[in-house]
Order: sequence, then structure tokens, then C-alpha cells
Amino acid sequence: MTQIPDGHDDLLAGLERGASLPAWWYTDPAVTDREITQIFRKAWNYLGPLAELKHLGDYISGYAGGVPVVVIRNARGLAGFVNVCRHRRHEVMKGRGNAKLMQCGYHAWTYDLAGCLATAPRSAGETGFRREDFPLLPIRVEALGPFVFVNLDSDAPPVQTVFAPLLEALGQSGVDLAALELFEREEWRSPANWKTMIENFLECYHCPVAHPAFSSAIDVRPANYHLAAHGWFFSQTGEVRPAALAGRSRPDLYDLRGAVTRSQYYLLWPNTTISVNPGFPNLAVDVWAPDGSNATRGFSEQFFAPGVSAEFARDLIAFNRQVGAEDGALTSSVQRGLQAGLPERGRLFVDSERLVIHFQKLVAEAIAGPPRRGLDQRGSMPAAEDVRCRR
Repeated sequence: MTQIPDGHDDLLAGLERGASLPAWWYTDPAVTDREITQIFRKAWNYLGPLAELKHLGDYISGYAGGVPVVVIRNARGLAGFVNVCRHRRHEVMKGRGNAKLMQCGYHAWTYDLAGCLATAPRSAGETGFRREDFPLLPIRVEALGPFVFVNLDSDAPPVQTVFAPLLEALGQSGVDLAALELFEREEWRSPANWKTMIENFLECYHCPVAHPAFSSAIDVRPANYHLAAHGWFFSQTGEVRPAALAGRSRPDLYDLRGAVTRSQYYLLWPNTTISVNPGFPNLAVDVWAPDGSNATRGFSEQFFAPGVSAEFARDLIAFNRQVGAEDGALTSSVQRGLQAGLPERGRLFVDSERLVIHFQKLVAEAIAGPPRRGLDQRGSMPAAEDVRCRR
């Protein structure tokens, strides 16, 4: 195991020149462990669509930096909790749905929608046991337009502050965010480090070589494919090629005509991507989380505006999956090269891959710089008395 250096001046100076992060940052478990505590447990993690949390008792469970979490609508609004029973630390809620109470499936400890322990079998015979002392641990939950995010860091700035310009940009895309409907959700796993996959998403330098159909639909020439870093989120935009719009480029393309007239792709630090493709109003969300050092687990959600035709939905999803399969082959190969460790550092192009460089700077600052406030180095919740359930 290689020691992670304290301080990042040398790393940042190298990145400015186009020298990538060292290969072992993508393969060493010590790096992944530090990323989980210093990045994922301090960042806003996307959990699901707000539309699935309309009614009292609606809930969505998931993970934030490896911590099981759940968001549920109670009488006061949205509430987020560490989804771990205070008894033997079994996960309480599974999947998503609607519940009147939150009951652990191990010993039936049951919590109300405010997270307070309502019942614990045999607790009456336990001397000194008080239910109000053992609520579910609360976490922050906030909505960004139609998207629900959670954060384990009580000191993190609000999600609206971090990603504020995103909603404005999406509002100009031709997609009515408030009208979107979830069409499909799937989980996936890939044999590549999460950074390997995000960095592939952040550049289209590879598109003419690796994505022939995509490149026939979108003008990926550097002068016409625009990259921008906005602090904690990144954007890529590209115009539709006239031949593709007229249906003259490839027979296997979906119908690109519609209210959305250009492609838009965003990364919300650290691991949530939003993709809007030309054509009928659509939007896809992907979440990429470490599964050890050499693999990534995630999920994809595909949204459409009301009235989407079965043909368009089928064709666009097939198009996205084809691009995803092409990217998967690339990132798996890159990960094998990283595991070899030679060369230790790659050479990035400071223009075509400037978003990759900006992303690597954020990673370096997070895990090689001084620890920030919030969770400690072990990733434990800050100690604080919870008064919500006092009787």
C-alpha cells in the first residue's frame, strides 16, 4: 500500500502541466477508503426523484458514501436518516415505496416517520432502557428542482448553493423539469474505478474514435463541442449535425427532431451525471459509486416528458446503452492499464481534457489536502444529542 501524501502542491502543479494522477490512486484501497470519508461523506449524493416522495410515508432508500440512508415524507416534509437500526445495525428500509412505520426486519424495532423509536419488543423488561434515547440518526436531505439529495456532513453548504446554475441551464434545454416522468431505472456494475468512469464521461476527445453513431449525431469537433467547469459542476454541450437531423447520416440513429435541439451533459460533484439528448424531451441520471478500488456500482434513471412514444423511448434507450457499452469497453481497458502501474502517470491535453484535469484537482484537494470539517477520519457521525424524540 502506498502512503497518501499530506499536501497536494506537487500534484496540482503536475496537473496544470497535463500530468495525470498516479495510477495507484485508481487501484489502492487506501485511496478509495479516503475518498469515501473525504469526498462521498462530505458531498451531496443523489438519491432519487422528488416525484416518488409526494405522499405521506413515501420513501426511497439508498447509499451515501457506503452509508445506508433513507428519505421519507412525514408530516413535516422530507426527512433523511441513516438507514441503520440502533439495535444490531441491520438496515431498516429496503428499496422504495410507502410505509406507515419503519420497521427493522431483524428484531422488529419500529420507528415512526419522524425516526423516533416507537416499539422495541421485550424492552419493557430491560432496566434503564428508554426508547427516546435511540432514534434513527438524522441526515440532511434537500431537493434540487425534481432531484433529491442527501448529505452526511452537517457543515456542507446547501445543495442549491453548490449546484444553483444547473437548474437555469437545464431550464433552457427544452425540458420542463417539473413535468418529467420516471420511465426506467436499472442498477449496474463495471470493472473500473469510479474516477476512471467519471473521467471518461468528462471528455469527448475519444468520441470520434469510440462512438461512431454518437459522433454522427452530435458535432464533437473541438470548436463546436463546448466544455465548462462551474466550480462543483461541469458541463458539455454539442449541436446536432444537420445530416443527422434530416435523417441522412446513419440508419441506426433515433429520431433527433424535437423540442430539445442540442446535447447537454453535466457532472455534479462528485458522482452524479445528468444527460439530455436531442429530440423529444428526455433526461437521464446516473450515479457512480466505488465498489472497492477496481470496480464501480451505480444506477441509471431515464426520464421523459409526458406523451413519449414507445418507439422514441425504445430507440433512445438503445442508443444510450450502445454508447454505454462502448464506454464500458474503454474504461475496463483503462483500469487494466492502471492496475499494471506503468506508466505511473499519463499525459492529459490541457484543452480537450480540461474537465478531467479540473475533476482530478478536486479529488487531489479532497484527499491529499488537510481534512475538512464534518465526519472524522473514520467516517463516524459527529456526536450530538438528539432531542427530537424526548418525551
